Amino acid sequence: MARLSFQEKILWAQLAGILIVVAYYAHFLAHSTPGYHYFHAVVIVLLLLFASVRMFVRGRSSNVVEDERDLAVACIGTRWSNMILWLGLVVILVLYWDHGSMRSTNFLIGILFHLLILAGSARIIRELVAYRMSA
Repeated sequence: MARLSFQEKILWAQLAGILIVVAYYAHFLAHSTPGYHYFHAVVIVLLLLFASVRMFVRGRSSNVVEDERDLAVACIGTRWSNMILWLGLVVILVLYWDHGSMRSTNFLIGILFHLLILAGSARIIRELVAYRMSA
């Protein structure tokens, strides 16, 4: 871990955060009845935690510099994430056009949640692979 760059450490932390959200979802929400499970609070807290830690650490350390490699890696991850999101949106539209409806609101929310998790995970993993390949 000591040889990892700041960006790689943040990516590993984001991947751990996504795994926490997925584990919370799978354990508490996957087979429960609708209600107040405070899942939105878990997601918002994790987003604010990642943003504040990243801003705090980046502000405190003046030696963190983004070079062309970091920008190229970010572009690669964004490209993969965008492809997955667009493919998922096309699948949602095809399901809607073929069936005339999305069965239920819970079905649509489930598809969107899984699509966002897949896109975020693919972005992070692809960026980690790109960092390791260029190291």
